[in-house]
Amino acid sequence: MKVTLLFQFVFVALISFAQNKEFNLDKTYKIALEGKIEMSSDDADITIIGSNRKDVHVNIHHKVTAKRLTFGSEDFSVEVFSRNDDLIIQERSRANISVMGYISEIYTIDIEVPSSIGLDLKGDDDDYMIRNVDGDIVMRVDDGDAELSGCDGKDFYFSFDDGDVKMDRGSGKLVVKTDDGNVYIDRGDFDEIDARIDDGTMEIETALAKHGEYFFDANDATITLNITAGAGDFDIRHDDARVSFTRGFEVLVEEEDETRLKLGDGSAKVKIRADDGRVRLSEASEI
Repeated sequence: MKVTLLFQFVFVALISFAQNKEFNLDKTYKIALEGKIEMSSDDADITIIGSNRKDVHVNIHHKVTAKRLTFGSEDFSVEVFSRNDDLIIQERSRANISVMGYISEIYTIDIEVPSSIGLDLKGDDDDYMIRNVDGDIVMRVDDGDAELSGCDGKDFYFSFDDGDVKMDRGSGKLVVKTDDGNVYIDRGDFDEIDARIDDGTMEIETALAKHGEYFFDANDATITLNITAGAGDFDIRHDDARVSFTRGFEVLVEEEDETRLKLGDGSAKVKIRADDGRVRLSEASEI
């Protein structure tokens, strides 16, 4: 009888423990105006907004509601600390073992930062909204989306697996690596681009810089380049891919596996490698 009652007590306690777990953090932290935020997270809706403030305001809300048979424990926390001039935000969590039932999760991270800082973000299944951040931005994300607006930095690095990246401007250096994702960039003014895409769509609008270097590698993907200013040479090597371009491009070579074009009289170099995809080129007067 005692054994049965003990089992029933433990059973009820375990289920009750799993029904409502909540974590909240709302604090302000110091950061150097030329520092950066390093953050790792999992399955969060993240908003980062830059302004003329001098510190960082972090607001994190995580709530799990569940009805299930649960063994073990489930702890969630976020550690925030300074490292030299930077601010580190690290998610710490340990999942329990669930046998049956359902679970719902709310997880939001809202951060207000000085506009001059940089970002180094690592995420799994996160969605990002980033506005008015002018430092370098590095994002390594698995299965998530990012939208950037008003970001005037000079160095952008994106590594995405099965996610979309959207930017409304950009300059300096751009590095993009995406597998089964899409990239959309408007009003670019990049000096250097290194973009590699597998099974997706990439649409980039940019000016060409004097002596600028631009490289694109596409496998089973579509690349669309809209050139808003500048001039240069285009070297396109393709295998089972379709290449199209507007009237402003002068044809130098047009063969089954190679197309070479010239746009105006400039020194920019654009190299494109396409396998089983499509390449579309347009210039300012034709956009």
